[in-house]
Amino acid sequence: MKKRYLFLDLLRAIAVAEMIHGHSLDGLLDSALRSTPFFVNWIHVRGYTAPVFLFAAGFAFALATLPRSHVYSQFSRTLLTRLRRLLFIILLGYLMYLPFFSLRKTILSVGTSGWDHFLGVDILRCIGVSALFLQFWFLLKPKRVITAITIGAITVALPILTPVIKQSEFIQSLPAFIKYYFVDSRFPLFYYASFLFSGFLMGLLYTRLRDFWWKYAVTTAILLILFGLALQWSGGLPAFRAFIVKCGVIILLTVMLERGENLWERLPLVAKYFGKESLVVYVVHLVVIYGSVFNKGLVSYWGQTLSYSEVYLFVLWLFVAMLVLAYFWHRLKLEHMPVANWVKKTVYWSFLIIFLLRPY
Repeated sequence: MKKRYLFLDLLRAIAVAEMIHGHSLDGLLDSALRSTPFFVNWIHVRGYTAPVFLFAAGFAFALATLPRSHVYSQFSRTLLTRLRRLLFIILLGYLMYLPFFSLRKTILSVGTSGWDHFLGVDILRCIGVSALFLQFWFLLKPKRVITAITIGAITVALPILTPVIKQSEFIQSLPAFIKYYFVDSRFPLFYYASFLFSGFLMGLLYTRLRDFWWKYAVTTAILLILFGLALQWSGGLPAFRAFIVKCGVIILLTVMLERGENLWERLPLVAKYFGKESLVVYVVHLVVIYGSVFNKGLVSYWGQTLSYSEVYLFVLWLFVAMLVLAYFWHRLKLEHMPVANWVKKTVYWSFLIIFLLRPY
């Protein structure tokens, strides 16, 4: 059984909890209340949610890969299992934004706003493609120091080059399916993939210097934040400045969670499951709020009409519902893995068959 790192589960739990909070506020709060000081200041805090989720994914990738790099640097059953999982995450990112539950109608929607919404890269696709890049890098069997230098250079380069990519005529001329991975999406690879890569680099440091990593991590975080503030004073490199400040804050948060892991172990088990089952919580809460090809989300019924008190009553209800979901789904996998796998395969194949054959 793979070792669980509680601090990473908690880091994911924090990100998913803020996603539930953020999507609820964004989707349901009355438009007249969006100019209040609370909402305006919260927008800045919300900017950390996706980067935390990406950073945790990169850190987890490092912890799962580096101790067994010989397994993931050659073709094996373990490697194929990982590739299937990453491709499933990418596929899930597309399925969540299908314009219609029908292949025929989806193809006929090419060129419409619904098609563009479908192709726009979400956080799941950003995670999946970024992790695939790291996995293919390991197939080259590089030395660890070369890995650190190369991934570090890419991590820095992506946010620096982001403004250039956004204005590139070549990128804009690419087929939409490819273009959206670079521009005009909520989570394009340029800029956002750097958070996953920075998490990977911190994970690399953690595996090499388990007892002392936090000292180097805290020093790195402080230097990043100070450098970011200096860039803000000079007014240069806005995307890179935002990246290094957020990255510094996230590293400090990760260190705090890792250093206090003994304290967090006393938390109720259900709180830990929230982070362990972050994927299912992420998908279900989005379906509830924004809807899917199967249902209308609450945004369709309520719109941006709720007061703060009404929104937070809903947030409380959704938190409880997602905690219960995470707990029971985890217990199902833990105690009845064949049943859980059967449920997943049944849902997957049923969805695929109906999607391919449904004419309307």
